[in-house]
Amino acid sequence: MLVLFDIDGTMLSSEGIGVRSINEAVSALHGVDCTLEGIPVGGRLDPLIWDDICEKYDIPCTKECHDDFRSLYTKTLLTNIQDVTVRILPGVSELIDALVAMDNVTLGVVTGNYKETGTAKIIAAGFAPFVFTANAWGTDGAIRAELPPVAIAQSEQHEQVVLLGDTVHDITSGQSAGCRVIAVCTGSHDRATLEASSPELLLEDLSDTKAILHWIFNTQNL
Repeated sequence: MLVLFDIDGTMLSSEGIGVRSINEAVSALHGVDCTLEGIPVGGRLDPLIWDDICEKYDIPCTKECHDDFRSLYTKTLLTNIQDVTVRILPGVSELIDALVAMDNVTLGVVTGNYKETGTAKIIAAGFAPFVFTANAWGTDGAIRAELPPVAIAQSEQHEQVVLLGDTVHDITSGQSAGCRVIAVCTGSHDRATLEASSPELLLEDLSDTKAILHWIFNTQNL
């Protein structure tokens, strides 16, 4: 069994530290008063958010500019994250602990974050990043749908895959890769929006560890 977690809004809440750090990095690099207003963020890949920033502020969308942004964004987030409380969302610690204790279960993350910033959030929340061994980050595909197959390919436990996420992007990308999807209403998309995309299971949060484990291991992918 392979179980894949989205990070922001699914595993943890970081008080908007990513958006704040992006704004500060872009402002410092390009002399603009950057705001992500009007730019969709939830569930999207960081490089695509950068592309939208370039369009909004007329910044050259070159590899060099992107690399400079990624570097300063990472440094800024690593500084800012020391001043906020990265909160683990309900039930996540208990669920991960239970899965780690099981044989023949592999864990991974599938996220739009850059590897550096996503890992920083995981560590700040108190998780050990080494337990997540089948991972896909925001630079591992051009669109979200390309990420789950990257993580799945890293695991020998891929005959059955469950993906947990808080956005429509998690649902559609997971299902397109053959995953059963647990959608959770703890992030950027509300229940009605998530329900419209027909996840296999829709929950308010992940607090009922026993019921979730029963669903994961007793519901077959038809």
